[in-house]
Parts: sequence; structure tokens; C-alpha cells
Amino acid sequence: MEIKLLLGNEEKTYTAARPKGRAVRDAIKLARKMDPKNITEEVFDELVDFTVDVYGKQFTRDDVYDGLYADEMLQELTKTVSAIAGGTSKKLEVKND
Repeated sequence: MEIKLLLGNEEKTYTAARPKGRAVRDAIKLARKMDPKNITEEVFDELVDFTVDVYGKQFTRDDVYDGLYADEMLQELTKTVSAIAGGTSKKLEVKND
């Protein structure tokens, strides 16, 4: 996975390492809290913090808030959650077939 942030005048690309099992648990927990029509500031901060953690704290919460455009932010953050939670469930489906 990778994320691109505009920091100052420079776009930086960050790559996440292979996630550990705790990331799956945290992604599932966070996904349950997400309601795109009524998302709270606290849940939004949790999404940002989760993303920062997934990428090994290579950047800060403020870097995410300042480095993503408003119209792309929620999509980019949910992509991180979905990639971890969804990727695991897909592997479970393949093993059960």
C-alpha cells in the first residue's frame, strides 16, 4: 500500500510495510464505527491515526490533514482500512472454497 501526501510544495509517497494481525483487528473495529453520512470528528481522527500507524509513523496526523485534498481525504483513509480488513476476509474466502 502507498499514500501520497503534499507536504509543503513537494508530493511525497509513503509505502506501508506488511501489516501485522493487530492492524486487522483495529481495522475491523474502526470499520464498525464508520458512517460516511454521519462521521464524527473523533472517528475521523481515529481514521487518520490508524493510517499513520499502518504507515509506521513515517508522517504525522497533521501531515495527513494538511497533505490530502478535502475531496480525497475520506476515500484515501477508508482505502487503508478496507485494504487491511478486506484483504484478510478475501483470503479467508479463498481458503474456505
